[in-house]
Amino acid sequence: MISIIRLEVDWCIAIKVMHNMNVFIILNVYTPYDCYKNEDEYMNRLAFLNSYIKECTYANIFVMGDLNADISDDKSLFGQHLMQFCHDSKLVLSSMKFLPVDSYTYISEAWHTTSWLDHVICTSDAHDSLETVEIMYGLTTTDHVPVSMTINVDNLPDCSRSTEDGANGVKVNWAKQSKEDVMFYCARTDVLLREVQLPMDAILCSNINCDDDTHCNDLGEMYNSIVSAIYEASRPLHTHPRKVKNTKPGWTKYVAAHQEAAKTAHRAWVIAGRPRQGPELEHKKLTHARYKYAVRFVGKHEQALRAHSMAENLLGNNVTEFWKEVKATNRAKAVLPCHIEGVSGGDNIAEQWRLHYAALFNCIKSEPYCVGKLKEEVIHFTPSEVYHVIEQLADNKASGKDNITAEHLKLASPRVAALLSICLTGLMTHGILPDTMLTVTLVPVIKDKAGKIGSLDNYRPIALASILSKVLEKMLLDRLSEFIYTTENQFGFKAKHSTDLCIYALKEAVESYRRQGSTIFLGFIDASKAFDRVNHHKLFTKLKLRGVPGCIIRILVYWYAKQHMQVKWGNSLSSPFSVGNGVRQGGLLSPALFNLYMDSLSKQLGKCKTGCLIGNTLLNHLMYADDLAIMSPSTVGFQQLLDICSEYGVEFDVKYNAKKSVVLICRTKEDQKLHFPTFYLSGQSLCVSYCTKYLGHIITDRLEDDADMYRQRRMLYVQANMLVRKFHHCSDDVKVRLFRAYCTPMYAAPLWVNYKKETMRKLQVAYNDCLRILLEKPRSSSASKLFCDSGLSTLQPLLRNLMFKFMSRLDESQNCIIMRLTSPRCSSARYQSYLWKHWYGCLLRLS
Repeated sequence: MISIIRLEVDWCIAIKVMHNMNVFIILNVYTPYDCYKNEDEYMNRLAFLNSYIKECTYANIFVMGDLNADISDDKSLFGQHLMQFCHDSKLVLSSMKFLPVDSYTYISEAWHTTSWLDHVICTSDAHDSLETVEIMYGLTTTDHVPVSMTINVDNLPDCSRSTEDGANGVKVNWAKQSKEDVMFYCARTDVLLREVQLPMDAILCSNINCDDDTHCNDLGEMYNSIVSAIYEASRPLHTHPRKVKNTKPGWTKYVAAHQEAAKTAHRAWVIAGRPRQGPELEHKKLTHARYKYAVRFVGKHEQALRAHSMAENLLGNNVTEFWKEVKATNRAKAVLPCHIEGVSGGDNIAEQWRLHYAALFNCIKSEPYCVGKLKEEVIHFTPSEVYHVIEQLADNKASGKDNITAEHLKLASPRVAALLSICLTGLMTHGILPDTMLTVTLVPVIKDKAGKIGSLDNYRPIALASILSKVLEKMLLDRLSEFIYTTENQFGFKAKHSTDLCIYALKEAVESYRRQGSTIFLGFIDASKAFDRVNHHKLFTKLKLRGVPGCIIRILVYWYAKQHMQVKWGNSLSSPFSVGNGVRQGGLLSPALFNLYMDSLSKQLGKCKTGCLIGNTLLNHLMYADDLAIMSPSTVGFQQLLDICSEYGVEFDVKYNAKKSVVLICRTKEDQKLHFPTFYLSGQSLCVSYCTKYLGHIITDRLEDDADMYRQRRMLYVQANMLVRKFHHCSDDVKVRLFRAYCTPMYAAPLWVNYKKETMRKLQVAYNDCLRILLEKPRSSSASKLFCDSGLSTLQPLLRNLMFKFMSRLDESQNCIIMRLTSPRCSSARYQSYLWKHWYGCLLRLS
């Protein structure tokens, strides 16, 4: 079956083809010819394709047509844009793969030249289904030569709609509960929690080395009783997904009353004996007709009603409901491939995932950690502490196996905090945890729809853990904070630290040495599955060396030794498996524990006598969680840093990926022609590149920012096309709010200093175009007037605002490295910094 997809543009047509279980999309496109003045429009059309492919439900997509990009000519501007588009979107330029390099699809009679302008672009799975791509030279009747492709539909991966119901097929939609429902739930929890039996012997036991099995069993039963009481109290509020059909906007306003009237009339007709004529029948027909008309009205005007609802929420300052509508509109429908690595069937695929993750989380051999007898005092959790932690939990998150969410705890009787404090204190005293708290459900989520959807490597796991485990972890984290500090070089998972601060420190340090005429060697080290390869025994040893109380180490040892995972695929659930390595999936403690695990590497690098001197401070590495950057002004020192990383990897089971690790050599003018030795990491040579992406920011060997500004330019067009396709029915007020949320946060924009004026001009054109696209205004309309009428900042004021905020964050930072680079009290680096000079120049120019 073939159906037309309406894209609301005049340069692209699309069809959806359904053949048995296989579905694929074919897009036929036309783009403007290759010239300077068409560049912005060309990038906009590529961004439209990018956003459509990202948001499309189906993964098998073919794009073909006149793309006006001559990939056979290295100087073709549009050819470069097309190649970059395929690289960034992870699409396959199939015409290049199938056809010889001397192919052509356009003949210029005026210049007697040929060009390769027409192409076939596919997602990875779609490319694998192609049998031929041919240029039909014999059918040339115009200047363009026809291009054909042959698809083997049987080779396409088939997918099914995800019918995932959640745990046990029930959940509570807390946002739709009335105040009376919430009050009833609170009162109900109070009644049921009163019935929880307190095991007095267990909770009064203060022997931290107690091994009485009766105490352990009683505490486990008490915990299960608390969970059961909370869950049972919410049962009247449960929603059964299979029965929920009326989720369209405007249903309550336009349909609900007619639906209830139709039901009442139908019941009255049944009670009357189902007469074939008379007032009961006529009333039933009338109410049923009104109900059906209302349903058709809502279905026909769904987008307009949703847009009206968003406008009402925005004007009424109901921010929460507004963003819920945005999220509902922006949510892509989930599909699951029917085959993963050749395995079919939901249960079989779930077991395939279990084998995959069981191998990953048991790949490190380590001895069981023995805690021994403890001498410390028992840790007590107070009701106020538990209550405070519960209030900090994030709403609208998936539940674990116990079906309890944060809202269950927040809206329950205050009695729950008191009971949990008693129970968790008892569990800490005895060094055990209940089974339901130890269970984690992994849900594989696809990384890249343009990649192979049947490949295990194209998925990342989302961990669903018990919300009560997060309560315990948060209280443990508060007690661990004084022990698990890390060096100032670690920027990851720390308050008032961020990726852009880390990038700033790197660029500032490198530029300071280049300014002094010294070449700098940068290494960006990739550690494969670093979080998942943490050696438990060595982690607990590090905790002990830090002086962490033994009862906390003991509970973590029990937690890590007894935890087990299951994999959920659609409605199928795999059998559980144990975990032998890696920090706990989905745990609040996991980032801090990982930072501690890698802190020894940071200390070893810091003790090394090579690196960059900032004042009197040695800086030779920066870390953001598992992202490591090393730097040295000498080749010998740089290799020494790499050797330290290699040795640490062997000792602590950190596996480096030399193929993904990159070396950048920031040369001075005098060193441009010098040949430097090959560098090695874990015995493998490293590739030297001219640019790399570090923490999402593109860094080049000349510290030029044009490439990163080009990345932002492409991103702006993608965001604008995504927004206009999904929210084109919305009012201008809603669109302006969306533009401010999606297009004005420009990542690392204050760090753009070294760029061409033309690059900034093109970024400004893209920024202006995006507002025109979203408001559906012609390109000839005045951008200044649009921004003024919308209350939005134009690009230059926006950038100045971002600069000022970033400068304020630098001045407020307590990180020693940042202070060495910015604070006049620590060094004079600020006054020599090219970044600060640029910022002052931009801000003072305004005055």
